[in-house]
Amino acid sequence: QSITGIWATSGVFGIVVGIALRNVILDVFIGLSMHVEQPFRIGDWVTINGIEGTVEEVGLRSTRVRTFYDSLITVPNGTLTNVHVDNYGQRRARRLSTKIGVQYDTNPKKLEAFCEGIRELIRNHPHTKKDGFHVYFNSMGDFSLNILLYVFFIVPDWSVELKAKHSLYMDILRL
Repeated sequence: QSITGIWATSGVFGIVVGIALRNVILDVFIGLSMHVEQPFRIGDWVTINGIEGTVEEVGLRSTRVRTFYDSLITVPNGTLTNVHVDNYGQRRARRLSTKIGVQYDTNPKKLEAFCEGIRELIRNHPHTKKDGFHVYFNSMGDFSLNILLYVFFIVPDWSVELKAKHSLYMDILRL
């Protein structure tokens, strides 16, 4: 009888250890596949299951993300197979979509010339994509005539993106 108890206990113990090791093995396996596939790299800005920040470390068992409020979140690699990962760091271009309001009493010819002037600024800007942009009188708002400004910036990171937007906005203000 005591042998049966030992076998039963060791069987239960084996199942518990197997279940515990399953998650570790899964995390390591996914960590290895992440190094091969590289869905993100150290330094990329990502959103993983609602966590947004910069990837600091990609290990065998987990990935560490530094949030923009400066906390460090560890994400087990095993969870990355079941969640949506949005990698902003791999964008080819960064979109700006906004509206520019002008006064209702603006002369239609001036409004058209203003839109064409913005298009020319985009064509001459060093960081804008030269195709696929849109600048059109788009709607009549409560207090202004609204011009849609839809353009992409080709920049390596957020800091350069902010400078490029600032530059374009300043050029539009001068126009």
